[in-house]
Amino acid sequence: MSQKHYSDFNSSVVPEIEYVHDGSKVKHTFSKFDYDLFDEEKYVVEKVIRVKRIASANKNERWNIFENNKIVFVLEGSKVSKKEKEYLRTPSGFSFLICQGKTGIKSLAGLRKELKKVFEK
Repeated sequence: MSQKHYSDFNSSVVPEIEYVHDGSKVKHTFSKFDYDLFDEEKYVVEKVIRVKRIASANKNERWNIFENNKIVFVLEGSKVSKKEKEYLRTPSGFSFLICQGKTGIKSLAGLRKELKKVFEK
């Protein structure tokens, strides 16, 4: 019986770390993957946009949109229609809110216009 080796599969999944010593520092570089949000060469910290849905006991809900750890916009569920709330509960609705957070939400009216564009498609 011959055994099959899956070295190609394992090498593509697990990144290899290469250590480089240049003077006083030891740097590591990933040979295949690099998923950092912080680029050391540019020394720029990227923004992290996240959305949190909060449901209360009296069937009210709201969506908080954060930039890093600061609340940028709060969308009250009572301000949008039932159809819009159902959409915002889905993963694509969360993705929509993240995209709107990246572009910068100015007002509820602007957000509702963008929601109408989504429903027209």
